[in-house]
Amino acid sequence: METLFSSIEYKDPVWITIAFIFGFFSKQAGLPPLVGFLIAGFTLNYLGAESGNFLEEMADLGITLLLFSIGLKLRIQELLRVEVWGVTLIHMLSISIFITVSLLLLGRAGFPLFGELTLTSAMMLGFALSFSSTVFVVKVLDGRGDMLSQYGRL
Repeated sequence: METLFSSIEYKDPVWITIAFIFGFFSKQAGLPPLVGFLIAGFTLNYLGAESGNFLEEMADLGITLLLFSIGLKLRIQELLRVEVWGVTLIHMLSISIFITVSLLLLGRAGFPLFGELTLTSAMMLGFALSFSSTVFVVKVLDGRGDMLSQYGRL
C-alpha cells in the first residue's frame, strides 16, 4: 500500500526548498511570499523541472488550506451585498479579458508556448486566473491586516 510519504521523490524537497528561498527573498523585498512561490514555480517549470506525486498532493493540500483560511475570515452577509457582487463581476471580467487578450497576443508574437492556444483555451485560462488573482488579493489583504478596512471589505 502506497502512502503519501512513500511517494516522496528525491527532487521534491529540492523544489520545496527553492520555493521557500524565493518566498524569503520576496518577503525581504516587501512583497508577499506568495509572489516568490509563484516566481519559483514559473522558473522551475521553464527550466523543465517536474514535480512528483508527493509535491502534487502537498500543492492540493496547500490550496485547500489557503481557501479554508480565507473562508474563515469571510462572512456570508458581506458576500451577499450588491456592491461586492458588482466589484467581483467587474474584476473577473476585466482580468479574464486582459489575460485572454495577452495570451493571444503572445501567441501571435511567436512565443512557442502560446502559439497553439485557441480563443476558447485562452478564455478558459483567463477565467481560471481571474479566480486565482482574487484569492491572491484576499491573501495579501489578510497579510497586511486590511481585511476589515473599507477597501478590504469590498
